[in-house]
Amino acid sequence: MRKSIAALGAATLAVTLSVAITPSASAAAPVCASAAGVETCTGTLANGAGYVFKVPANFGGTMFFWEHGFRSTYPGVSAVPKGVEEITPGNQTNNTDVTKEMMRAGYGVAAYDGTVKGMRGWNNTFRIEMLKEVIDTAMAKYGTRIQYKVVYGSSQAGAIITPFIEKYPTYADSVGIMAGITPSPADAFQSACDIFYLLSIFADPTIKGCSAFGVKGVPGHMASVGELQKVVALLTAWSKNLGAPGLEYPAALKGSPIPQRSALLLIGLLTGVPTKSAHMDGISTNAVIAEHSINATVAILENMGEAVATGTLAAQSASEITGPGFYDNTKTDWAALLDEGDAGRYNLGLSGDEAITAMMGVLAAAPRVTGNADAIAKFKALDKSAFTSTHPTILLSNEADRLVFAGNSSRYVDKKRAVYEAALAKWEANKTGKKPVWNTLALYAITPETYTKFTAAGLPDLAGAPAASGVGHQTFSAKQTMAWVRMLAVAAKSGKIPTDKYVQYIAKKVPYLSDDLDYRPTDLKYNFG
Repeated sequence: MRKSIAALGAATLAVTLSVAITPSASAAAPVCASAAGVETCTGTLANGAGYVFKVPANFGGTMFFWEHGFRSTYPGVSAVPKGVEEITPGNQTNNTDVTKEMMRAGYGVAAYDGTVKGMRGWNNTFRIEMLKEVIDTAMAKYGTRIQYKVVYGSSQAGAIITPFIEKYPTYADSVGIMAGITPSPADAFQSACDIFYLLSIFADPTIKGCSAFGVKGVPGHMASVGELQKVVALLTAWSKNLGAPGLEYPAALKGSPIPQRSALLLIGLLTGVPTKSAHMDGISTNAVIAEHSINATVAILENMGEAVATGTLAAQSASEITGPGFYDNTKTDWAALLDEGDAGRYNLGLSGDEAITAMMGVLAAAPRVTGNADAIAKFKALDKSAFTSTHPTILLSNEADRLVFAGNSSRYVDKKRAVYEAALAKWEANKTGKKPVWNTLALYAITPETYTKFTAAGLPDLAGAPAASGVGHQTFSAKQTMAWVRMLAVAAKSGKIPTDKYVQYIAKKVPYLSDDLDYRPTDLKYNFG
């Protein structure tokens, strides 16, 4: 999902409807060949999906099993994979991975294409079993040479690995989640659907958003793409005028002094879109970007393109499981979603207290979306997890991830903490058995303090190099990624997360890796429990 807003607009018009169906096949032994000191093995799982193993000559016994993130079934908005395209954690901006670094370090790596007979999307239930098959196949191939297993992955993989390790606890010695969504994804999808709804109130009343999702196959995909195209049109217009014109919708606010950019900022704050982006630091100002909250508004504009594009494909995929009507906002308290601190911090960008009151007033009075009770229940139960795993688990997130918001990491920690504290209280009451140990660590890549650059005309330079760290989705430096990988390897051997002292020592050596162990990103807006 690395297309610009303009490119998305063109791409969605060219969606093709052909879907390659991979024939079922029996699991076959891997075919292996060695070159430059690395053995590479390829093969297919029972359902025909491909897998790859790479083991260096200096293999030390630790094997990493990679679970990639979301991939669309249908071409057009994003490329459809043609096999195993991601073997190790990759940077989505510069298309590099750390395979060479992991080979040099003596780690074995494994990855597979998470497709089920050509179908991808939100196929997590299938991928749990596919991951097990990959590990079984590797163990059959390498036997006792594999001493430690690390299961790690990115983005959508957070909702696969978490229930996987609870179902198959002996299949990993440590767990890594990079820029990963925390189960249930309903908490994040709800905010993505809110973006559609809020845009329909303040910018384009023809937008149906998630209410149009739920039909299976190509018709459902095309319906979701149609909704995405409407949002792309809005974001494209705002990218040219920075939302300076006055509001046209709703009718009660037409002709008011409130600019469209204030509604855009409000939508971002209500849904949790980061106020820093690849090019906007939320601080820098000039004659055109006269105040930091306007900088933050442009950041939300830049971030929203990817959030909505991928969110559309992922939510439509999930809606094929739940059925139509999974989105419901009849009980949403919009006022509660606007943090008081944000209302003050970004007051000028929101056009002041009176404008905030006016926008929140029309929002409170606007018709709500009523969903289907059965679909809503399935939606909230997606990828149900108990967070009971005691394996050392290390999370890595960008401070300003524009797709899987960093609040997913703190939500994961909170859920694990609740289970740990309950187990500890139970142990302290009887003092029998092994005392529970806290075994979860969240790492964050942070942004430079300032990095926004302006063109000669004074406009934000959105085409220049992005911030060195902390922005985008799965866009970590090789040093940050390898620090995470090495910690996972150490944790697999010791059974424990690294000590605070060790983390701070490493953070001082790795640029922009936070050494603040108490850092907490902005929380997700929803918690369905």
